[in-house]
Amino acid sequence: MGKYGNPKSHATISLAFGRPVTADWISKVASLAIVAGGIVLVFVHYYAGSPDDPDGWLSAVGFAAPFIGAGLVALTGTIRSHAGLMLAAGVAILPMSLLSIVLIPLLIPAAVLIVQATNKGVRLSSLLIPAAIAAGLIGALAVIVFHQDPTQWTTPEGSGGSSNIVTTTEAVFGIAIAVAAVAVAVWIPADPQRRPEPHADS
Repeated sequence: MGKYGNPKSHATISLAFGRPVTADWISKVASLAIVAGGIVLVFVHYYAGSPDDPDGWLSAVGFAAPFIGAGLVALTGTIRSHAGLMLAAGVAILPMSLLSIVLIPLLIPAAVLIVQATNKGVRLSSLLIPAAIAAGLIGALAVIVFHQDPTQWTTPEGSGGSSNIVTTTEAVFGIAIAVAAVAVAVWIPADPQRRPEPHADS
């Protein structure tokens, strides 16, 4: 093949300016897509409610925190070469994204992360902590969504009510779990047994 390999094969894996599209690059894009989806969810949750709804920015951030946390865990796993973290984030997003039709597009980056993690090679012995991270993120969102907190409010303009709001306690809980998940992902060592990624010029 020579030093430069097959030019046609390089063309299929290169962006503009000849920058190669590697598996890690794809995983980073998928991770950032989940983070971006979580940020969009903050605004959707805040502005979709009634103007008199007691849910504020804290509640909106708390509701979206598990999604943003999963994206940051996946990004950390990509940067730190830990396929288990990528797999855990992708698996966590699968049930979380089924809560609303608005979240369905997140299934795409979640599937990408699962495939990329599988291609890297995941050791069962390295999945204990990532599995706990995934369970924590799913559990935090489940508490926020399924714990019923009905409320009513009255303002000079009228009155209203909701069968379930995100309370301050639930919001803080969601944010805390997301922060803890990212902190643990940064703390655990990289997986030394990962499958090395092939180089484009080999």
